[in-house]
Amino acid sequence: MPRLTQTTTPKQTVEFVVSVPLDLMNALYFIHLAADAEGIDGWPKQVRTEMDPALLSETDFLYTFPKGQPGVMGTMGDRLFAHRETWQDVDSLVRFVRQLPLGIGEWPERPGIQGLAFCSIHSLFDCGDLDISSLEDVRGALRDILQKEGLNDAAVLAVYDRPEELRERMARLIERFYEEHYRHDLPQRLPCMERSVAAHRGSSEPDVIQLARKLTGRQTSCLEDVCPGPYDELIFAPSLDMGPYTSCAEVGKIHGLFYPCESEYADGVPQEEAEQTRRMARVYKALSDEQRLRILHLLRDGEMYAQEIVERTGLNQSVISRHLTFMSAVGLVRSRRQNNMKFFSINPSVSEELRRALELFVPGSAEAAGTPRQGGGS
Repeated sequence: MPRLTQTTTPKQTVEFVVSVPLDLMNALYFIHLAADAEGIDGWPKQVRTEMDPALLSETDFLYTFPKGQPGVMGTMGDRLFAHRETWQDVDSLVRFVRQLPLGIGEWPERPGIQGLAFCSIHSLFDCGDLDISSLEDVRGALRDILQKEGLNDAAVLAVYDRPEELRERMARLIERFYEEHYRHDLPQRLPCMERSVAAHRGSSEPDVIQLARKLTGRQTSCLEDVCPGPYDELIFAPSLDMGPYTSCAEVGKIHGLFYPCESEYADGVPQEEAEQTRRMARVYKALSDEQRLRILHLLRDGEMYAQEIVERTGLNQSVISRHLTFMSAVGLVRSRRQNNMKFFSINPSVSEELRRALELFVPGSAEAAGTPRQGGGS
Protein backbone atom coordinates (compact mmCIF):
# COMPACT_ATOMS: atom_id res chain seq x y z
CA MET A 1 0.00 0.00 0.00
CA PRO A 2 1.20 3.57 -0.57
CA ARG A 3 2.82 5.40 2.31
CA LEU A 4 1.26 8.44 3.94
CA THR A 5 3.27 11.56 3.22
CA GLN A 6 5.14 13.03 6.13
CA THR A 7 3.26 16.33 6.06
CA THR A 8 -0.35 17.30 5.61
CA THR A 9 -1.62 18.43 2.23
CA PRO A 10 -4.34 20.99 1.39
CA LYS A 11 -6.70 18.09 0.70
CA GLN A 12 -6.12 16.42 4.06
CA THR A 13 -8.04 17.56 7.15
CA VAL A 14 -7.23 16.86 10.79
CA GLU A 15 -10.00 16.99 13.37
CA PHE A 16 -10.25 16.37 17.12
CA VAL A 17 -13.66 15.26 18.37
CA VAL A 18 -15.37 14.47 21.66
CA SER A 19 -17.93 11.73 21.20
CA VAL A 20 -19.64 9.69 23.90
CA PRO A 21 -20.77 7.01 21.38
CA LEU A 22 -17.25 6.62 19.98
CA ASP A 23 -15.75 6.35 23.47
CA LEU A 24 -18.50 3.95 24.56
CA MET A 25 -17.78 1.60 21.67
CA ASN A 26 -14.05 1.74 22.31
CA ALA A 27 -14.61 1.11 26.03
CA LEU A 28 -16.82 -1.88 25.30
CA TYR A 29 -14.17 -3.32 22.98
CA PHE A 30 -11.45 -2.99 25.62
CA ILE A 31 -13.68 -4.56 28.26
CA HIS A 32 -13.80 -7.56 25.96
CA LEU A 33 -10.02 -7.46 25.41
CA ALA A 34 -9.35 -7.23 29.16
CA ALA A 35 -10.18 -10.93 29.47
CA ASP A 36 -6.93 -11.94 27.76
CA ALA A 37 -4.78 -8.92 26.84
CA GLU A 38 -2.21 -7.98 29.46
CA GLY A 39 -1.87 -4.41 30.69
CA ILE A 40 -5.57 -3.51 30.50
CA ASP A 41 -6.39 -2.90 34.13
CA GLY A 42 -8.59 -0.56 36.15
CA TRP A 43 -12.13 0.13 34.97
CA PRO A 44 -12.31 -2.52 32.17
CA LYS A 45 -11.22 -5.28 34.55
CA GLN A 46 -13.59 -4.05 37.23
CA VAL A 47 -16.55 -3.90 34.85
CA ARG A 48 -15.93 -7.49 33.73
CA THR A 49 -16.35 -8.59 37.35
CA GLU A 50 -19.52 -6.53 37.77
CA MET A 51 -21.31 -7.31 34.51
CA ASP A 52 -24.29 -9.61 34.48
CA PRO A 53 -22.92 -12.98 33.25
CA ALA A 54 -25.35 -13.04 30.33
CA LEU A 55 -24.32 -9.52 29.26
CA LEU A 56 -20.63 -10.37 29.57
CA SER A 57 -21.13 -13.52 27.52
CA GLU A 58 -22.98 -11.52 24.86
CA THR A 59 -20.16 -8.94 24.76
CA ASP A 60 -17.49 -11.57 24.20
CA PHE A 61 -19.62 -13.35 21.62
CA LEU A 62 -20.33 -10.27 19.49
CA TYR A 63 -16.67 -9.23 19.55
CA THR A 64 -15.54 -12.64 18.28
CA PHE A 65 -18.38 -13.72 15.95
CA PRO A 66 -17.90 -15.26 13.43
CA LYS A 67 -14.18 -15.98 14.04
CA GLY A 68 -12.25 -13.98 16.60
CA GLN A 69 -11.59 -10.30 17.13
CA PRO A 70 -12.80 -7.77 16.20
CA GLY A 71 -16.00 -9.64 15.40
CA VAL A 72 -19.12 -8.18 13.91
CA MET A 73 -19.38 -5.62 16.73
CA GLY A 74 -15.84 -4.32 16.39
CA THR A 75 -16.11 -4.14 12.61
CA MET A 76 -19.29 -2.12 12.92
CA GLY A 77 -17.64 0.18 15.48
CA ASP A 78 -14.90 1.05 12.99
CA ARG A 79 -17.54 2.27 10.52
CA LEU A 80 -18.70 4.95 12.98
CA PHE A 81 -15.83 7.26 12.03
CA ALA A 82 -17.60 7.70 8.67
CA HIS A 83 -20.99 8.42 10.30
CA ARG A 84 -21.04 11.72 12.12
CA GLU A 85 -24.74 11.29 12.78
CA THR A 86 -23.83 8.68 15.40
CA TRP A 87 -21.38 10.85 17.34
CA GLN A 88 -23.85 13.02 19.24
CA ASP A 89 -25.50 10.65 21.70
CA VAL A 90 -26.19 7.00 22.43
CA ASP A 91 -29.74 7.18 21.08
CA SER A 92 -28.31 8.20 17.69
CA LEU A 93 -25.88 5.29 17.80
CA VAL A 94 -28.57 2.73 18.66
CA ARG A 95 -30.86 4.11 15.95
CA PHE A 96 -28.03 3.79 13.42
CA VAL A 97 -27.44 0.15 14.36
CA ARG A 98 -31.12 -0.75 14.14
CA GLN A 99 -31.29 0.81 10.67
CA LEU A 100 -28.33 -1.10 9.25
CA PRO A 101 -29.25 -3.17 6.18
CA LEU A 102 -29.66 -6.87 6.89
CA GLY A 103 -27.71 -8.16 3.90
CA ILE A 104 -24.35 -7.13 2.46
CA GLY A 105 -25.01 -3.40 2.23
CA GLU A 106 -22.63 -0.92 0.62
CA TRP A 107 -18.90 -0.93 1.31
CA PRO A 108 -17.09 0.67 2.90
CA GLU A 109 -19.37 3.32 4.37
CA ARG A 110 -22.68 1.54 4.98
CA PRO A 111 -22.32 -2.21 5.29
CA GLY A 112 -25.13 -4.57 6.15
CA ILE A 113 -25.14 -7.02 9.04
CA GLN A 114 -24.13 -9.99 6.90
CA GLY A 115 -21.48 -7.88 5.17
CA LEU A 116 -20.04 -6.94 8.56
CA ALA A 117 -19.88 -10.58 9.62
CA PHE A 118 -18.09 -11.59 6.45
CA CYS A 119 -15.60 -8.71 6.59
CA SER A 120 -14.76 -9.39 10.24
CA ILE A 121 -13.57 -12.88 9.29
CA HIS A 122 -11.84 -11.59 6.18
CA SER A 123 -9.79 -8.99 8.06
CA LEU A 124 -6.59 -9.65 6.10
CA PHE A 125 -8.20 -7.96 3.11
CA ASP A 126 -9.31 -4.41 2.45
CA CYS A 127 -13.08 -4.48 2.78
CA GLY A 128 -13.47 -1.83 0.12
CA ASP A 129 -11.83 -4.07 -2.48
CA LEU A 130 -13.80 -7.22 -1.75
CA ASP A 131 -16.24 -8.47 -4.36
CA ILE A 132 -19.23 -9.07 -2.11
CA SER A 133 -22.02 -8.23 -4.51
CA SER A 134 -23.67 -11.64 -4.27
CA LEU A 135 -25.02 -12.78 -0.92
CA GLU A 136 -24.74 -16.43 -1.90
CA ASP A 137 -21.11 -15.96 -2.96
CA VAL A 138 -20.35 -14.30 0.37
CA ARG A 139 -22.06 -17.08 2.29
CA GLY A 140 -20.09 -19.67 0.34
CA ALA A 141 -16.81 -17.86 0.94
CA LEU A 142 -17.58 -17.62 4.64
CA ARG A 143 -18.34 -21.34 4.80
CA ASP A 144 -15.09 -22.18 3.00
CA ILE A 145 -13.02 -20.09 5.42
CA LEU A 146 -14.66 -21.67 8.45
CA GLN A 147 -14.14 -25.19 7.15
CA LYS A 148 -10.51 -24.45 6.31
CA GLU A 149 -9.99 -23.24 9.88
CA GLY A 150 -11.64 -26.38 11.24
CA LEU A 151 -14.54 -24.46 12.76
CA ASN A 152 -18.17 -25.45 13.03
CA ASP A 153 -19.52 -23.69 9.94
CA ALA A 154 -23.06 -24.92 10.56
CA ALA A 155 -23.20 -23.24 13.98
CA VAL A 156 -21.80 -19.96 12.62
CA LEU A 157 -24.06 -19.91 9.59
CA ALA A 158 -27.07 -20.54 11.81
CA VAL A 159 -26.42 -17.12 13.38
CA TYR A 160 -25.29 -15.50 10.12
CA ASP A 161 -28.55 -16.50 8.43
CA ARG A 162 -30.57 -14.60 11.06
CA PRO A 163 -29.25 -11.06 10.49
CA GLU A 164 -32.32 -9.34 11.94
CA GLU A 165 -31.82 -11.14 15.24
CA LEU A 166 -28.08 -10.43 15.16
CA ARG A 167 -28.70 -6.73 14.54
CA GLU A 168 -31.06 -6.51 17.51
CA ARG A 169 -28.51 -8.24 19.73
CA MET A 170 -25.92 -5.62 18.79
CA ALA A 171 -28.27 -2.73 19.54
CA ARG A 172 -29.41 -4.26 22.79
CA LEU A 173 -25.83 -4.80 23.95
CA ILE A 174 -25.09 -1.08 23.48
CA GLU A 175 -28.25 -0.10 25.36
CA ARG A 176 -27.58 -2.38 28.32
CA PHE A 177 -23.89 -1.55 28.58
CA TYR A 178 -24.68 2.17 28.58
CA GLU A 179 -27.44 1.94 31.17
CA GLU A 180 -25.80 -0.56 33.50
CA HIS A 181 -22.16 0.58 33.38
CA TYR A 182 -20.98 3.37 31.08
CA ARG A 183 -23.54 5.99 32.11
CA HIS A 184 -22.42 5.87 35.74
CA ASP A 185 -18.79 6.54 34.76
CA LEU A 186 -19.57 9.32 32.29
CA PRO A 187 -19.23 12.23 34.78
CA GLN A 188 -15.55 11.27 35.20
CA ARG A 189 -14.91 10.49 31.55
CA LEU A 190 -16.50 13.39 29.69
CA PRO A 191 -14.55 16.27 31.33
CA CYS A 192 -11.25 14.51 30.59
CA MET A 193 -12.14 14.08 26.92
CA GLU A 194 -13.42 17.66 26.61
CA ARG A 195 -10.29 19.17 28.16
CA SER A 196 -8.02 17.04 25.96
CA VAL A 197 -9.78 18.00 22.72
CA ALA A 198 -9.87 21.68 23.70
CA ALA A 199 -6.10 21.56 24.25
CA HIS A 200 -5.39 19.87 20.91
CA ARG A 201 -7.84 21.64 18.59
CA GLY A 202 -5.99 24.01 16.33
CA SER A 203 -2.74 22.10 16.79
CA SER A 204 0.06 23.69 14.81
CA GLU A 205 1.82 20.33 14.29
CA PRO A 206 1.97 20.00 10.47
CA ASP A 207 3.26 16.44 10.47
CA VAL A 208 0.47 13.94 11.13
CA ILE A 209 2.99 11.17 11.80
CA GLN A 210 4.58 13.18 14.61
CA LEU A 211 1.13 14.18 15.87
CA ALA A 212 0.02 10.54 16.09
CA ARG A 213 3.24 9.60 17.87
CA LYS A 214 2.75 12.40 20.38
CA LEU A 215 -0.88 11.50 21.06
CA THR A 216 -0.20 7.80 21.53
CA GLY A 217 3.14 8.15 23.29
CA ARG A 218 4.74 5.71 20.85
CA GLN A 219 7.89 5.90 18.78
CA THR A 220 5.94 4.75 15.73
CA SER A 221 2.26 5.14 14.96
CA CYS A 222 -0.31 3.09 13.09
CA LEU A 223 -0.04 5.62 10.26
CA GLU A 224 3.45 4.29 9.57
CA ASP A 225 2.82 0.54 9.43
CA VAL A 226 -0.64 -0.89 10.13
CA CYS A 227 -2.71 1.54 8.07
CA PRO A 228 -0.52 4.04 6.19
CA GLY A 229 -3.22 5.52 3.96
CA PRO A 230 -3.25 7.97 2.25
CA TYR A 231 -6.34 9.64 3.76
CA ASP A 232 -8.44 12.71 3.13
CA GLU A 233 -9.60 12.93 6.76
CA LEU A 234 -7.80 12.14 10.01
CA ILE A 235 -10.07 12.04 13.04
CA PHE A 236 -8.54 11.92 16.52
CA ALA A 237 -10.79 11.03 19.44
CA PRO A 238 -9.68 10.75 23.09
CA SER A 239 -10.73 7.65 24.95
CA LEU A 240 -9.96 5.95 28.24
CA ASP A 241 -9.20 2.39 29.36
CA MET A 242 -6.82 1.36 26.55
CA GLY A 243 -3.84 0.53 28.72
CA PRO A 244 -0.64 0.50 26.62
CA TYR A 245 -2.48 -0.29 23.37
CA THR A 246 -3.72 1.86 20.50
CA SER A 247 -7.03 1.64 18.67
CA CYS A 248 -7.66 2.85 15.14
CA ALA A 249 -9.85 2.31 12.09
CA GLU A 250 -9.81 3.08 8.39
CA VAL A 251 -13.00 3.65 6.44
CA GLY A 252 -12.22 4.45 2.84
CA LYS A 253 -10.30 7.73 2.88
CA ILE A 254 -11.01 8.33 6.57
CA HIS A 255 -8.64 7.31 9.34
CA GLY A 256 -9.88 7.34 12.92
CA LEU A 257 -7.50 7.08 15.86
CA PHE A 258 -8.40 6.72 19.53
CA TYR A 259 -5.65 8.17 21.68
CA PRO A 260 -5.42 7.82 25.48
CA CYS A 261 -6.94 10.78 27.29
CA GLU A 262 -4.02 12.41 29.10
CA SER A 263 -3.88 11.86 32.85
CA GLU A 264 -3.33 15.56 33.50
CA TYR A 265 -6.87 16.18 32.23
CA ALA A 266 -8.24 13.35 34.37
CA ASP A 267 -6.46 13.67 37.71
CA GLY A 268 -4.28 16.77 37.53
CA VAL A 269 -0.93 14.92 37.52
CA PRO A 270 1.59 16.60 35.16
CA GLN A 271 1.49 14.69 31.88
CA GLU A 272 5.23 14.10 31.45
CA GLU A 273 5.66 12.79 34.99
CA ALA A 274 2.54 10.61 34.85
CA GLU A 275 3.36 9.15 31.44
CA GLN A 276 6.94 8.29 32.40
CA THR A 277 5.80 6.55 35.59
CA ARG A 278 3.06 4.64 33.79
CA ARG A 279 5.35 3.59 30.95
CA MET A 280 8.08 2.29 33.22
CA ALA A 281 5.55 0.38 35.36
CA ARG A 282 4.35 -1.39 32.22
CA VAL A 283 7.88 -2.15 31.06
CA TYR A 284 8.76 -3.76 34.39
CA LYS A 285 5.51 -5.72 34.33
CA ALA A 286 6.50 -7.06 30.93
CA LEU A 287 9.92 -8.02 32.28
CA SER A 288 8.42 -9.89 35.24
CA ASP A 289 7.29 -12.83 33.08
CA GLU A 290 9.68 -15.75 32.50
CA GLN A 291 8.32 -16.56 29.04
CA ARG A 292 8.75 -12.96 27.88
CA LEU A 293 12.32 -12.94 29.20
CA ARG A 294 12.99 -16.07 27.12
CA ILE A 295 11.73 -14.28 24.02
CA LEU A 296 13.87 -11.21 24.74
CA HIS A 297 16.90 -13.45 25.26
CA LEU A 298 16.38 -14.89 21.77
CA LEU A 299 16.00 -11.41 20.27
CA ARG A 300 19.35 -10.29 21.68
CA ASP A 301 21.04 -11.99 18.73
CA GLY A 302 18.91 -10.19 16.14
CA GLU A 303 15.40 -9.90 14.78
CA MET A 304 13.19 -12.96 14.32
CA TYR A 305 9.78 -13.57 12.83
CA ALA A 306 6.95 -14.84 15.01
CA GLN A 307 6.91 -18.44 13.76
CA GLU A 308 10.65 -18.73 14.35
CA ILE A 309 10.12 -17.66 17.97
CA VAL A 310 7.36 -20.27 18.30
CA GLU A 311 9.71 -22.97 17.05
CA ARG A 312 12.63 -21.90 19.24
CA THR A 313 10.61 -21.62 22.45
CA GLY A 314 8.15 -24.46 21.93
CA LEU A 315 5.34 -22.18 23.13
CA ASN A 316 1.91 -22.05 21.52
CA GLN A 317 1.54 -19.50 18.73
CA SER A 318 -1.28 -17.68 20.52
CA VAL A 319 0.90 -17.35 23.64
CA ILE A 320 3.80 -15.93 21.61
CA SER A 321 1.43 -13.54 19.85
CA ARG A 322 0.04 -12.29 23.16
CA HIS A 323 3.52 -11.74 24.61
CA LEU A 324 4.81 -9.97 21.50
CA THR A 325 1.73 -7.76 21.36
CA PHE A 326 2.20 -6.68 24.96
CA MET A 327 5.96 -6.12 24.65
CA SER A 328 5.40 -4.09 21.48
CA ALA A 329 2.75 -2.02 23.23
CA VAL A 330 5.04 -1.11 26.13
CA GLY A 331 7.99 -0.43 23.83
CA LEU A 332 10.28 -3.35 24.66
CA VAL A 333 10.30 -4.67 21.11
CA ARG A 334 9.87 -3.23 17.64
CA SER A 335 8.28 -4.84 14.61
CA ARG A 336 8.44 -4.45 10.86
CA ARG A 337 6.65 -6.12 7.97
CA GLN A 338 8.36 -7.71 4.98
CA ASN A 339 6.74 -9.96 2.37
CA ASN A 340 3.64 -10.56 4.55
CA MET A 341 5.84 -11.55 7.49
CA LYS A 342 6.30 -9.65 10.73
CA PHE A 343 9.79 -9.44 12.21
CA PHE A 344 10.51 -8.49 15.83
CA SER A 345 13.60 -7.01 17.44
CA ILE A 346 14.56 -5.42 20.76
CA ASN A 347 13.93 -1.68 20.94
CA PRO A 348 17.41 -0.23 21.56
CA SER A 349 16.08 2.90 23.29
CA VAL A 350 14.59 0.89 26.15
CA SER A 351 17.94 0.07 27.78
CA GLU A 352 18.66 3.75 28.39
CA GLU A 353 15.20 4.26 29.85
CA LEU A 354 15.69 1.34 32.20
CA ARG A 355 19.05 2.68 33.33
CA ARG A 356 17.58 6.12 34.09
CA ALA A 357 14.65 4.53 35.93
CA LEU A 358 16.99 2.53 38.17
CA GLU A 359 18.98 5.66 39.05
CA LEU A 360 15.79 7.23 40.39
CA PHE A 361 15.48 4.54 43.06
CA VAL A 362 19.10 3.63 43.85
CA PRO A 363 20.76 6.34 45.97
CA GLY A 364 24.29 7.09 44.90
CA SER A 365 24.03 4.94 41.78
CA ALA A 366 25.95 7.49 39.73
CA GLU A 367 28.85 7.54 42.19
CA ALA A 368 28.82 3.74 42.50
CA ALA A 369 29.22 3.50 38.77
CA GLY A 370 32.26 5.76 38.90
CA THR A 371 30.55 8.88 37.61
CA PRO A 372 31.88 12.01 39.37
CA ARG A 373 29.57 14.55 40.98
CA GLN A 374 28.95 17.73 39.06
CA GLY A 375 31.93 20.02 39.71
CA GLY A 376 33.91 17.16 41.31
CA GLY A 377 37.30 15.76 40.44
CA SER A 378 38.25 12.82 38.28
